[in-house]
Amino acid sequence: MLPYAVLREVLGLHGINLMPGIQNKDVMTSFYRKQGILRPYYAGMTIVPSDVGKAKENTLETFKSFASVKDNIQNYKTISVGPDVLLGKNQTKKHPWEMVMLSSIIRTFAEDIIDVLFPATRDTGDQSPTGAFNGYDTLIDLLVAASEISLTIGNLVNTGTLAAPTDGNDTDCADILLAFWRSAHPQLKVAKSILLVPSDIGDHYDDAYFNKYKTKPIVDEFNRSELHGTGGRCKIVRSNAMGTGQRIILTVPGNLDFGMDTLSDADFVQVRTPYVDPNDIQFWIQGDYGCRIREIHPKVFQINEGVPVANALSGDYVS
Repeated sequence: MLPYAVLREVLGLHGINLMPGIQNKDVMTSFYRKQGILRPYYAGMTIVPSDVGKAKENTLETFKSFASVKDNIQNYKTISVGPDVLLGKNQTKKHPWEMVMLSSIIRTFAEDIIDVLFPATRDTGDQSPTGAFNGYDTLIDLLVAASEISLTIGNLVNTGTLAAPTDGNDTDCADILLAFWRSAHPQLKVAKSILLVPSDIGDHYDDAYFNKYKTKPIVDEFNRSELHGTGGRCKIVRSNAMGTGQRIILTVPGNLDFGMDTLSDADFVQVRTPYVDPNDIQFWIQGDYGCRIREIHPKVFQINEGVPVANALSGDYVS
């Protein structure tokens, strides 16, 4: 089991590229063509040359994260793990549940990444998963603050609240999501696109759709449904990773990147017994991770004004 193996399904559902082999930074350069260079010609006219376009760099930066788990084999001495074998009688001082521990650590480590894929903000003072790297919501908030995502540019469209239907005649959520899509740039509307929504908003859409058409929308094996009214061009992706807020994202598959260091490093969990007490065992895993939004041009990207709210679903208990 590898962290990327656990991540792969979730990333694929969200249309996110998994980019291994990122050593600190990956810089992507995009070329933006200038609009409207065509001119009518007549003899003797003054010709003013036009710019062709401009280049823009977009950096994916990865940050090192780790998990350190310390355990004592005596914690399990009353638990039988085989015929007449008690962990407390282990003479090898090797953790008898080592494979269970390794599997659990890798799964939880990957689930932690999924939980903070959107809300994380790199902060070494935050010793929790949310401090590990800059997630997509953090990147979006920075771009909104820098006025690179705005109503004026057209990659921000106001929707108002996407609420659960109040009665059997309320179709607002379905109507609002369709209106949001119809507000998109013409080239985004003709593209095969995905509409990323928190899972509860996906439920609100289903209920509003039922109120409107008296049937539930058809979903595929990944629980995605067609946004009705888009001619099959837009799929709704219900995302637990997005939390429970009101932010929705319309984009094309492959516009979001998730970078990590080499896959060969990702499967390594070090098991150590460096302590005075040989019953104490440490499990250590680390890796470099980061996110990038490739393009925020309205042709391929659009959000609403909703505020994201993170949730935490990894593991089985908190403390």
